[in-house]
Amino acid sequence: MTADNRSGIRKIAVAFDPGCAAPALLEAAMDLAISLGADLEALLVDDPDIARMSQLPFGRIFDLHTGKAAIFDKRAVQTRRAGPLALARATMRRTAERRRVFCSVRELPGIGLIDATLKSNAELFVIAGFHAKFGGARSVDRDAVQAAAGVRGSVLLVSQLPVETRHILVVADAGPLGERAAGIARRIARRGSPAGAAQVDRIEVGAGGHENFDAVLDRVLSATPTLVVTGLSDGAAVSTLHERLGLNSISVLTVR
Repeated sequence: MTADNRSGIRKIAVAFDPGCAAPALLEAAMDLAISLGADLEALLVDDPDIARMSQLPFGRIFDLHTGKAAIFDKRAVQTRRAGPLALARATMRRTAERRRVFCSVRELPGIGLIDATLKSNAELFVIAGFHAKFGGARSVDRDAVQAAAGVRGSVLLVSQLPVETRHILVVADAGPLGERAAGIARRIARRGSPAGAAQVDRIEVGAGGHENFDAVLDRVLSATPTLVVTGLSDGAAVSTLHERLGLNSISVLTVR
């Protein structure tokens, strides 16, 4: 384990589909592990849309070079995943050695993000909040947003890569949870940016503030943060933050 662990977070898990994840997502997870003095676990999951498509009797896959079609079934999925799986493992190993972070890797075939979070005892999960599947435009990953709202631990929902820590905004209740979020934000700022470059601000959501959460959202967006760290007891407010800020390409670290 990396040294100086005073955040209370001993293990971070990054969950991703090896066929879709960018190396920058792995770097972001490792940066966070270094900042918080935690070990890292990589959870290699399946894309649920691809898995569902492979179960259809009429599924076909086309080779762009030859124009030939082949049956798109479970075996085809496994064959196409073999290369990305090997690449993901090699990338994690090289990056962990270079960054001097302890990293374990687990392949979880047949399950998506939501189920994967139940397979780990990590205190904090790193998940990409967007995708660009089937050659389409980038959009919010609803499974990722649902997973972020439902995990028992803290979660970093990544909406832009690389994750910038130049301006961290804490959105928190008054009390222990808010102070924990502020403490984690300060640790990330110290380790993630050159001395004096990081800015940490705070918006405190007082009693009854969640009834007018649109005003809080407006303040957050007008502050133009690069990363938001939340310490909120209202789960609905956290979900709203994930949804709105994801649309604006702002990553959210929710502390629980």
